[in-house]
Amino acid sequence: MTSTLLFVPPYYAVIFISLLPEHTEEYAETSNEIYELVQGQTGFLGADSVRDAGGQGATISYWRTEDDVTNFRKIAKHRHAQQRGREIFYERYEEYVWRRKEDGVGEYVNK
Repeated sequence: MTSTLLFVPPYYAVIFISLLPEHTEEYAETSNEIYELVQGQTGFLGADSVRDAGGQGATISYWRTEDDVTNFRKIAKHRHAQQRGREIFYERYEEYVWRRKEDGVGEYVNK
């Protein structure tokens, strides 16, 4: 198996796994607002997102530094969207932070 790097290391990947029992218009609007917000953030490299018919989904966002991840998490609009997710949208969710080091080796970061 050949490994192709998406970005030049080091970088961070935030992995968000969720179960969304119902895809509402409010969820779609919130998701679109956050995606627009994140695109303008320092250190944001890109994102991939998938969801199956049963509502199980995963979003991976890629960042240049750990500080870039932390700074995005502090934005009030993002924090509000997270609160809405916990209270209304998601049945369950998990989030992990993973770092690809300069030597190409990856590791989970405890967050």
